[in-house]
Order: sequence, then C-alpha cells, then structure tokens
Amino acid sequence: MWQQFLGWLAKAAPSDNPRTLLLEYRKQLIADGVEAEDAGRRVATITSLMKTRQDGWQVIFNNIYSSASTGFSTRPNALLMSAIEGRPTGRALDAGMGQGRNSVFLALKGWTVTGFDVSDTGLAIARKNAEKAGVQLTAIQKSEKEFDYGVAEWDLMVFTYVPFAVENAEYVQRLRRALRPGGLVVIESFASEAGSAGRRPVDIDPAALRRAFEGFRIEKLEDVLGSPDWTTDKVRLVRMIAEKKR
Repeated sequence: MWQQFLGWLAKAAPSDNPRTLLLEYRKQLIADGVEAEDAGRRVATITSLMKTRQDGWQVIFNNIYSSASTGFSTRPNALLMSAIEGRPTGRALDAGMGQGRNSVFLALKGWTVTGFDVSDTGLAIARKNAEKAGVQLTAIQKSEKEFDYGVAEWDLMVFTYVPFAVENAEYVQRLRRALRPGGLVVIESFASEAGSAGRRPVDIDPAALRRAFEGFRIEKLEDVLGSPDWTTDKVRLVRMIAEKKR
C-alpha cells in the first residue's frame, strides 16, 4: 500500500499541502475502482505510516513546494517571533526548514542560521528567499536522523509542523546536549493525544511533550484552538517555548 502511494506520488500534479495531496490520492483510488470506504481506510493507513516511513517526505514536499499556490503560511511563525523578542542573537537551528520562512526571518534579525530539510526543492527556494532578503543562511539537505545536532551548538532550535519525536524523552536529551545553557526550543504543531484515531504525522501530545521536557524551564505551553500555519481551519494546536536551564 505504501509503495503504491509513493509510485502515484512521484507522478502526481503539485498540491498546495499534504491534506490536499491525500484527498487527490483518495480520488484517484476511487477512480481506479476502489470502493470509497476502502479508499478512506487506505488513506488513513498511509497517514499513520508517514510518522515512521519517512522515505516519502522528500517526494511529498518536493511536490508541495513545486505548486504555484501555497496552502500554508509563508510568513514567519508568530510564536517564534514572540519567543525571540528582546533576546540576544546567537546561533539558530531551523529543523525541517522548508522554504525558509523562519530561517530568513531569524537571519534578518541578526541570528546566524542553519536549517535542514529533506526537500531539495524547498531548500532551493529557501536559498533564493535568503538572497532576495539580502541575508545569509546555511541550508543542508539531510533527514532528521542524518543531521548531527552537535553538542552545545545552538542558542535557539525551532520545530514548527515537523514529524520529529519531540514527545520522546530520549530525543529531547539529544536536543538538550545540542543547546547552549539558556538556549530556547520553540515548538508549534497540531495537537492530539497519543494513540487517538486520525492523528497527523506532525501531531504532538501536549502532556507527553511536557513530560519529555521535564528539567527545562517552560516559558509557555499552550493547548488551544487556533489558526495553524498549514490550514485556514481552527484546529487544536500545541505551542511551547522551553529554555535549557543555565
């Protein structure tokens, strides 16, 4: 089922966000003779598999970033903007940087910015956006598993709508080692409880997130209905700003 989806995806017309892309795939399954109920189950299974089978993310986001329209915000994330207000600049990491909206914003504010992503299409746009803005940033094509976070490297780490294991205590220890004392982690994504039906690959369980960041100073942790960066609908979101204790 996963390989069939990737085969279709490689030839699919550009879509403006993952939700639209999956709806198009469901339509194609039905057009190919799959019953609507079964098509829905297949799409639900694929959505679940995305959390662990990340071999499709490059193809998915190359498709999305090739679209002439955008189903996502190209402005910097509002939580990030508020998090850095009044703080001294330093070295920032934008994890899953996409087209570089947050990276360019940080560079304009005087931060030294590195970002990584699996999408070569997204990274090419990020570099062009940085050039247009007259700033420099380092954009690296690597997956989250391949990227070396280092030790005491960063004053700021940004995770917005990415399928990374920020609810996992072992993963968070990796981030803690990579942060300098007083460094911030800024996280925003869709929220749902672990194990609940219909979870997106980028969903975060707010309670699990709090547990994973035990030992950090939590400046903000919200579980709210709000407008996300990836759809115009009001949905449940989790937002967190956490500081590594000095």
